[in-house]
Amino acid sequence: MKRSILGGAVAAVALSATAGADNFAIEEVVVTAQKRAESLQDVPIAITAFNSQMMAEAGIDGIDNVAQFTPGFAMTSYNKSTPQPYIRGIGTNTSGAGDDASVAMFIDDVYISRAGAYDSNLFDLERVEVLRGPQGTLYGKNVVGGALNITTRKPNMQEFEGRLRVDLGNYNKRDFQAYFSGPLTDSLAGKISLADAKRDGYIENTHTGNDVQDEDSQAVRAGLLWDAASNITVNWGVDASKVRESGVGRVLNGDPIFGISATSPNINDRDKTFSPHDGFTDRDVAGTSLKVDWETDYGTVTSVTGYRTSDYQFYDDLVPAVDLSGRNLSYASNYTDENEKQFSQEVRLVNPLSDSPWEWTVGLYYFHDDIDRLEQWGTEALGGGTADFDATNTTESKAVFGQLSYNLNDWRFTAGGRYTNERKDFTLDTSGYEPYFTAMYSPFSVDADKSWDNFSGKFSIDYMGIENVLIYASMSEGFKSGSFNSLAPATDVAVQALDPELARQYELGLKSQWWDDRVRFNAVAFNIDYQDLQSFLTDSSGQIIVENAGKATSQGIELELTVLPLEGLELNATYSYLDATYDEYVSGGADYSGNRLTRAPKNTYTLSGSYTFAIGESGDLSLRLDYLNQGDIFRTADNDDNSKIDGYGLLNARVGFTSYDGSWEVALWGKNLTDKEYAVFRNDFSVLNSFYSNDGVTTSDILGAPRTYGLTLTYNM
Repeated sequence: MKRSILGGAVAAVALSATAGADNFAIEEVVVTAQKRAESLQDVPIAITAFNSQMMAEAGIDGIDNVAQFTPGFAMTSYNKSTPQPYIRGIGTNTSGAGDDASVAMFIDDVYISRAGAYDSNLFDLERVEVLRGPQGTLYGKNVVGGALNITTRKPNMQEFEGRLRVDLGNYNKRDFQAYFSGPLTDSLAGKISLADAKRDGYIENTHTGNDVQDEDSQAVRAGLLWDAASNITVNWGVDASKVRESGVGRVLNGDPIFGISATSPNINDRDKTFSPHDGFTDRDVAGTSLKVDWETDYGTVTSVTGYRTSDYQFYDDLVPAVDLSGRNLSYASNYTDENEKQFSQEVRLVNPLSDSPWEWTVGLYYFHDDIDRLEQWGTEALGGGTADFDATNTTESKAVFGQLSYNLNDWRFTAGGRYTNERKDFTLDTSGYEPYFTAMYSPFSVDADKSWDNFSGKFSIDYMGIENVLIYASMSEGFKSGSFNSLAPATDVAVQALDPELARQYELGLKSQWWDDRVRFNAVAFNIDYQDLQSFLTDSSGQIIVENAGKATSQGIELELTVLPLEGLELNATYSYLDATYDEYVSGGADYSGNRLTRAPKNTYTLSGSYTFAIGESGDLSLRLDYLNQGDIFRTADNDDNSKIDGYGLLNARVGFTSYDGSWEVALWGKNLTDKEYAVFRNDFSVLNSFYSNDGVTTSDILGAPRTYGLTLTYNM
């Protein structure tokens, strides 16, 4: 594609029209998915990108919202500390000390080890890039499903800027954000940003009288940008966040537990629960990173050093009901206390842009992670007890990687590879007794370790002979290291390491712009072969199993369309068709071969429209409408109807007025305007009924947000 590469720049608006009466066009989006600044339309990877303005206008304030706007991206959450992102049907529904996520997150090039460390408020961001499919060459660690590449806002070296934002809404929502940045000396700039978010709960616990599923979080980011020399730039950042919230407020759906209404008086009441405990989530996350860019005659040498900590605790009643004796005991409960520390170092060299037909990147990577996790499962009200699983895991990962491209007339040929060596040292000490959901009858202790080696490759051929059109075909591989079962019921299971997940993807893509850059149409077709998916499931007796799932295939198409029919009017649509199935998966006496992968909706689509026009000379009025639709998904590999989460569609809207000089904005917004009732997570607890010779169907659901609305005030200094 014969378009300029905006070195070091970022897209001002991801999908918006440029100013001008007759020459408005879709602005160029610049991403760093390949470790260098490039136009989104020039990168032979399926990427969806969001910048800060688009996220603000669309109400994107969490990873779950990013998923709603990204084709092929689905999101569930066991609770607030265990988000479960899935891309193209691949993700992780385990969170033990020895487990890794199949969809990896990177913040300012630093890999985030634990999913519980990144499901936080999205603020002070420059952009979010979602890379779909395996990204094993340049990203490497645990990206068999895809990668979330998040870039925070850098300090402003040119002038002082500041922003204050207040959100007020129903459920007593009150959010505050502040950002200040500017030069401190001729060569040094700084920034600080703050965020505070509070909201009352959506769900009433009629047993305690309290509201649950609330929000209470605070976060701070600070940074320095130093032009140390004419060819050396140093960017340092630090961040911290705190969450102190109640439980998720699971609600019962279907038949009363044991067929007795007294145990669950609020069953099928979608905004009420009846639970002995409200539950809680406490989470503290902090980190720092140092990025140094050194421009040399051979290219840019970049060093990225990161250190992060993540500490969280949560308690959940998995079955919101009270036992018949009236005691405050749970039929099933889960308590977790995890502490994690990680260090990473990456050094890479990217050749300078020049008239040479060669483009290349080489690098080294090191990662060290320490996790200490106590997980407790209890079934006291069933006559069982509590079982403690105290696990530790240390991971050490080393990698060398490189990618080389050669441009020949209208063609570009790219090859890359990454060699990874990873070792895990794992311990597990158990105590207590819980015979139902863990099948742990007697305590034991184990100490195990395992190493894995992998080479992940990539090859692509791109054709750029048509103006503003890129056609590419690629093969890429991904690797996720093996793991250990932190909830193993016995010694022989605990010492047996799970095999690594491996992925190989074939992708055919089109990126194009037409009609004087007023239409953008991107399409991709893919086929991914997976081996040894690491799977977490509960068998027919309720016992937890963590194992490899054999072979699976994910294939489909993803479409993205943007049209600017007239100045100020934007129409956007995305669509994803996903056919993701287990090819070979036998667990115990059950054969799941041919079943759909979990969290893999067949059809998802979004429809968006926005219109901005001037109101005299006072300012601009903007109108925006979004409809977000996700198809049915199964939460378990057996594809049991009781585990199916029904598809849903959400309607969001926003009306905003911005002053002529851009100094202030007021906006009215609403999400889920039709007040759609939908689940974001579901457990099937019908097995409890079978204990009492009852065939009733009972599910425990975490619900998505109901209708919310509010007012946003923004002041730009």
